[in-house]
Amino acid sequence: MRASVRYTIAPYSKRLLRAEPLLSDSLRLPDSLSRLTYLGLMEFESGLMSILVGFLPALTARNPVAARAKVAEAFEKYYEAGGVQQASALAKKRYQAEIDNNVPLKDIARYEVGGSIAVLVNTVPAAFWTLLLIHSCPGLLKEIREEVDACIKTTEAGSSLDITVLKESCPLLLSSYQEALRCRSMGTSIREVMEDTYLGQWLLKKGAMLQMPSHVIHRDPNLWGSDVDDFNPRKFLPELKQHRPRDVCFRAFGGGKTMCPGRHFATNEIVAVVAVSIVRFDLEPMKTGGSWELPTTMNTNVAAVVMQPDSDVEVEVKTRQGFEDAKWTINLRESENIFAMVAEDYSKDSTGAV
Repeated sequence: MRASVRYTIAPYSKRLLRAEPLLSDSLRLPDSLSRLTYLGLMEFESGLMSILVGFLPALTARNPVAARAKVAEAFEKYYEAGGVQQASALAKKRYQAEIDNNVPLKDIARYEVGGSIAVLVNTVPAAFWTLLLIHSCPGLLKEIREEVDACIKTTEAGSSLDITVLKESCPLLLSSYQEALRCRSMGTSIREVMEDTYLGQWLLKKGAMLQMPSHVIHRDPNLWGSDVDDFNPRKFLPELKQHRPRDVCFRAFGGGKTMCPGRHFATNEIVAVVAVSIVRFDLEPMKTGGSWELPTTMNTNVAAVVMQPDSDVEVEVKTRQGFEDAKWTINLRESENIFAMVAEDYSKDSTGAV
């Protein structure tokens, strides 16, 4: 008999993909501290641009500055209480590296605030959009589910998925993920012009600041074709490479020396969340008529790299038939190959193996 629970999928979420449990699971925070940290992080993130502008932040960014201080204080109490001893390996190693370099506890707590923003602010909405777009595209869920099902290993101890195997064996899942980023990423790369440079008829003067918004590049029909505004889950399949623009045109993670160094870590997170959700659960929209609707993104924080929905998407979640009592393990096998997503990841090998 299937269990049925109503959830809401949205960034920073309200239930299914909420940041609060992710943060709590990583750091093993007490419930009260987890809630405080979660709310404070969201307040801080929503006012991040006001802080970055730096104009009288005590007045123009009073709430996010206060939230940042409260979150840092909460993390400091957490470390003083020895909570990190129950945390994930990542949190433990990060903390130990700071201790080994004589970083004061107050500064460690402050670093954790920024680190939490980096871990959550873009990966959570990226997972949200990938899941939503996959479910909203007719027939796509079935195809991707077949890919992921083939990667499941079942023993007496339970079921397991290996992220490396998923990246090697699920091209449609990975293509859908990249296409979700193309459709919903909005980061902007900024460069200083070091000398007068002509780009066609345009003169870029030395000392000028050049902004390159990924959303404009990703929505250019001259690069991506007439279906540029549509979600095409097959656009990034390896065999369709000749129908795509140059790899440098995909800028979801920036590019050059300032390209996101955590892009592969983030991809592992997102692919794992999406794959496990697909194989474990059946999701149905709660909206009358059972149709999927994509929320608008007009209120997205200007500092975000991935668009954030303006409203929740309410769904009914049922445990998938045959997986009611399954116990899951997620593994990451070491590999010399990486999943190449941006031009800088590619070698001369056109298959994307580096």
